[in-house]
Amino acid sequence: MEHTTEEKTAILVAYAERLQQYTGRSLQLNAGDLAALAEIMVLRSYRRRSDMIRKGEQEQYLHFIVKGLVRQFYSDGNKDVTIHFAREGHLISSFVSFFSGTPSGCQLETLEPTITLALPRSKLEQLFPYSSRINRMARLILSELILQLEHRELNHLRYSIRERFLMFIDNNPELFHRVPHKYQASYLDIKPETYSRLKAQLARRVSAIHGQ
Repeated sequence: MEHTTEEKTAILVAYAERLQQYTGRSLQLNAGDLAALAEIMVLRSYRRRSDMIRKGEQEQYLHFIVKGLVRQFYSDGNKDVTIHFAREGHLISSFVSFFSGTPSGCQLETLEPTITLALPRSKLEQLFPYSSRINRMARLILSELILQLEHRELNHLRYSIRERFLMFIDNNPELFHRVPHKYQASYLDIKPETYSRLKAQLARRVSAIHGQ
């Protein structure tokens, strides 16, 4: 399966719109920028439960997910801590590693068969001197990452376990059905048995949220 330049451009435009909604700032990419980015995007395919990147490796790609689901996590002692889920239309990478050129401190694992259109680090860097707008795109991607992490940390401090559980299933109905519950528990920073107990206690609320 190969994507045309028009299809690649449409993916970039859709992401730019989503990023603007999240950060409140526009990428301001022009037609030339979009064409240059589309030209270097490469198709990459992964089987379910594949490692897109392992801890200690250097990230080489920014992945726009065309199809599939990816979990981002790091190891904390004897347990894995999930920090992000990315699905169709989202961008995923070990961002700090990609932009700094340092080894990754996290891992990316596919939870479903996944197809991405990826921007290679080496080729993207070649575009930076020629477009201030592409440089700005890189800064906004990092801004989105910071906002996501801050939002997650504030939620952990501000809300109870029960509230975080309900917010997750309310805001992410698709992920609730697609992501194994043990990884949802990891993301919410609760034990799997606590997650199961809340799911049982709040079964009616869960059904109501999902229109069942």
